[in-house]
Amino acid sequence: MRRPLISQVFSAFAISILLLILASCQNEEVCADATSNPLRMGFYLPVSADGSPQAYTLDSLTVYGVGRPDSLIYQNAKKVMAIDVPINPTTDRTGYVIIFPENIIDTVWVDCTLHLTFISAECGFAMRPEIVQVSHTKNRISTFQLIQNLVTHSFEEHIKILLYPDTGN
Repeated sequence: MRRPLISQVFSAFAISILLLILASCQNEEVCADATSNPLRMGFYLPVSADGSPQAYTLDSLTVYGVGRPDSLIYQNAKKVMAIDVPINPTTDRTGYVIIFPENIIDTVWVDCTLHLTFISAECGFAMRPEIVQVSHTKNRISTFQLIQNLVTHSFEEHIKILLYPDTGN
């Protein structure tokens, strides 16, 4: 028995709408991934046996934006080897307050040149920060190494933060 034409049209329309909804959700996720640019910073002790920095795990860590203690990025995070933090796309300088174990506090400033970059027709444009300078206080942070100055959405580490060795963590 054949279905009426209106039923066939409605079924085709319903399937088209469902596919459109699924595709648009996927595009939103793809666009969010393509346009977000977290800055990745890893923690290290200055020297391992071969002379290179040695990856280090912190027992706990709290991070928030300078002047924004209510905007916690990490709150007492446990077993932290690296952090992903947002870069402010409206200014060329972003600061982070990092609270280490034993309440040792350092501030890291990242100065960037912001480049407006076309991603795709669906995703539009995004700001791509290029790190030009990093500065910091020296309570727990000894120095840093700039590994990758162009901040794109990837799992690459941009900055290695070298810490003074601690006594208990």
